[in-house]
Amino acid sequence: MEPKFNLNRPKLSDEEINKHKNFDQLVKQFKQQSIDKAKHDKSWWKSKKFRYTAIITGTLVICTISYLDLFNNSSNKIVKHETNLTPKIQSKKSSVKKSVISEPSAKLKINYTSYKINNAKGGEIKHTTSSKIKVPANSFVDKNGKDIIGDVTIDYREFHDAADIIVSGIPMIYDSVGKKFNLESAGMFDVKGSQNGEPVFIKKNKQLNIELTSSVSENRFNQYYLDTVSKNWQYLKRDDKLTLLSKTNKLNTSKINHSISSPKLENLKNQIEVVIPRKLDSVKIVYAKKQTLLSKPKEPLKPNKPAPGRPTFVFDGSYHEFPELSVFNNVVFEVGEENKNYRSNMHDITWTDVKISEGPVKGKNYLLTLVYRRQVEKLIVYPTLTGKDFELAEKNYNQKFNEYKVLIEKREAQEKKLVDELQAKQTAYFTELTKKQKELDNERSSLIQQLKLNEQKQLNSSFNTLSNQTKATRLFSISQFGIYNSDCPHNENSGKIVNPAFVSHDNTHVVNPDALYLINHSSKTVTNISFIEGFKFIYDPSNSYSICVFSKNKLFICSKELFEKAVNNNKHQFTLHEITDNTESVMDLKKALEI
Repeated sequence: MEPKFNLNRPKLSDEEINKHKNFDQLVKQFKQQSIDKAKHDKSWWKSKKFRYTAIITGTLVICTISYLDLFNNSSNKIVKHETNLTPKIQSKKSSVKKSVISEPSAKLKINYTSYKINNAKGGEIKHTTSSKIKVPANSFVDKNGKDIIGDVTIDYREFHDAADIIVSGIPMIYDSVGKKFNLESAGMFDVKGSQNGEPVFIKKNKQLNIELTSSVSENRFNQYYLDTVSKNWQYLKRDDKLTLLSKTNKLNTSKINHSISSPKLENLKNQIEVVIPRKLDSVKIVYAKKQTLLSKPKEPLKPNKPAPGRPTFVFDGSYHEFPELSVFNNVVFEVGEENKNYRSNMHDITWTDVKISEGPVKGKNYLLTLVYRRQVEKLIVYPTLTGKDFELAEKNYNQKFNEYKVLIEKREAQEKKLVDELQAKQTAYFTELTKKQKELDNERSSLIQQLKLNEQKQLNSSFNTLSNQTKATRLFSISQFGIYNSDCPHNENSGKIVNPAFVSHDNTHVVNPDALYLINHSSKTVTNISFIEGFKFIYDPSNSYSICVFSKNKLFICSKELFEKAVNNNKHQFTLHEITDNTESVMDLKKALEI
């Protein structure tokens, strides 16, 4: 016969209930117990200062969590997190999250040029590259929104080619609707303002006009702003307001107006920038909701027999008095091996109260709480069945499990159907987006060509003879400080995958990169290759490439010729030439990269 627990539960008085309601006393008691326990545990608490600091901190954390748990249902608060992103040079082994801007070299960098301008008067700043910053009067305020009095310091710098982009540490990946692009830059600048070391801000409803000189004259670029919080470029508008320059870099008397527009052009832009992206977002939301509505089959619990030699028991009590225990009729409970407090004489006690709650492993075991006066015992128990009860339960389980497998297969088929439908719609929208973009480019090209032919034939003739000197001025109107770019997005590299290895030019040692940049000279893009996947990259054999590597504060270059030789070698071993240690000029890097 199985041992039995006897139950005879007396009612609790109001006084006994109320004396356990003092939460402050509970916290005080718990804190004192934690400190006492910590003081007697000397196995690893070596430092007295550390020991008491950890005890107090741990107690505060636990009490705070307990307090929040108690009041979780009474209030819901939204906690707003803010991230302060500061450019730092970080090791690839660092556990600290990298900021969006990470300069690969402490020596090679493009410094800011500082200018002073009176806020009340405003004015025009001319940079060394002939770029201009036009500042309206009373354009700046402090952090409290009050007008700045006196001079403001404007710090400004520009980036124009692959070498500038590499040393800047500015990422050139653009994520648009989940699709990533490499950005080809026609010119980028970084501008900020301050007074006496404190940052200033551009006043609401005011804008600074930046005339950025550019060596690229094509009208195929967009304007972007680098959001350092979301770590992505924000699309601003088409960069179609160009002022073309003559050989002498002076403005011609007759300017080509590239502010082209037509009803068809505006409609195509709206389709690309608004309508189709909304459709893509909408279809994701719809199918995510459909997936949540699919039924989720619950796997039946398999019945168990008592383990040989383990202590077991059944309840012997009034189910009229304890109706919650009636569901365990005919159940034999096995005492788990993890119970260190179990004693065989527990079966001889007539317990005044018994509670069964969910155990540590949901659906597998239970927590049995036994109360007799001030004695409280807690046991982890496992429900089992014997004899005909087990045979019947096992038969029911097998039947339910077969039904469960059928439901699982049905759900998987429904999920696959939803995924296929989602992918089909997304593919259709991306196809439509590509088609609209092609139509937009053709329409814009047609309008530009017509304008050129009708208005500026002579200018075009002289412009085509220009070298890589400044060819155009790109116009930006900004309402906040930061980094801005005139970029043309290209699809991410596609073609052959390379798992590279790098050796010195004399083949005497292996070079382990800290940072690696792949320069596509055909598309004029720079890609910062991630070390997470072993600097693996993809290249298009029809394009021309070189590689820039930073390792242990040294700079290495794999030229176009050596790159082509390496990729034709199945081992994909790239030979690097070290740039001399005293190189501190970005111009040396430009020469090495053949820019």
